[in-house]
Amino acid sequence: MRLTNQIVHNAMLELVGEDAIPLVNFLKNRRDISEFIISEKTKTEIHIVRNVLYRMEALNLAKYKRRKNKEKGYYISYWTLNLNRIKDLLKKLEDEKLAKLKERLEKEEKNKNNFFICSKMCTRLDFEQATNFSFRCPECGSLLHQQDNTKTIEHLKQKIRELEAAKA
Repeated sequence: MRLTNQIVHNAMLELVGEDAIPLVNFLKNRRDISEFIISEKTKTEIHIVRNVLYRMEALNLAKYKRRKNKEKGYYISYWTLNLNRIKDLLKKLEDEKLAKLKERLEKEEKNKNNFFICSKMCTRLDFEQATNFSFRCPECGSLLHQQDNTKTIEHLKQKIRELEAAKA
């Protein structure tokens, strides 16, 4: 997989959050940049910059070196982006999504036609949950109706096929 700007952008959105995008764009192709310079150039408050950088560091998407400022006596962190890690994290995310979809599919198939839904679409409950609420919506109190989950099962199967095809 070639890391395009769009792939990096989407990965950062999903992995770190929208507030990481300006920092990633600034740090691309740069090494050992002071957190204060990052803050200044991206026009982002220093505490937000640090928060985002530490979230990225926790995922090994960024690394830093700390050096002591001899004049002022405090430490400054110098940051470098590690975009090589994105491929591994994206693969891990896809594997997790696939596992969740398969788990949900298994639950849907195991409880075929045993789901109940509110007519106002407030909630969807399985048989046991619906029984606990006397087949009444816990949100609005209206009567729950049995739901045919065949379309849900087909939709989940399709999503699983798409993800598995993309992995191949």
